[in-house]
Amino acid sequence: MTRLILIRHGETEVNIQGKIHKYGDSEQLTINGISQVEKASEAAKKYEPSVVYSSKEDRAFQSAEIISKKLGVPLRKVDGLEERNWGDYAGLSFQEIKEKAGMDRMTFEERYTFNPPKGESWKETEERLLKTLNEILSNNVGKNVILVTHGGSIRIYMPTLLGVNKEESYKYDPDNASISVFDFDGDKFSEVVYNNTSHLK
Repeated sequence: MTRLILIRHGETEVNIQGKIHKYGDSEQLTINGISQVEKASEAAKKYEPSVVYSSKEDRAFQSAEIISKKLGVPLRKVDGLEERNWGDYAGLSFQEIKEKAGMDRMTFEERYTFNPPKGESWKETEERLLKTLNEILSNNVGKNVILVTHGGSIRIYMPTLLGVNKEESYKYDPDNASISVFDFDGDKFSEVVYNNTSHLK
């Protein structure tokens, strides 16, 4: 059994503002965000992870460095765990993006394949995220693995992890420094915990 431990990065100022991060921005964690990740590190100890994988975005890698150091396990920065690139719409709130793109008038399939200017579609993001996840799982059979990534990435992963329709992803909005855990038997995933933030209270 392989255990997948998903941790969303700590809080940033952009998160506080309710905006969408730009792809490749240099935003760092807030003081609170650092504290959140330190607490998440302590909470993740019980899962006895053997490795930490991180998105290449600065906010995720900064979080992953804290976790790796606290737990004394190796850290690997990889391509493909970044959340959706909203292109020219980055820097707006999601509500502003919805209005600008006219998403409320789209069918689900249109939303799934919609490409923001200079950005990625949901479909393209999902394909990239799943390809990276499958590579990580195949390289860590029987191990407990932490993935430090983004709220949007975890949301896109959820239908695959739960074995439900893609529309179900709308229901999920993991918090900063939350922990979600799934076991993988080589065929399907089973949920252990989702969006656990008890360590932050």
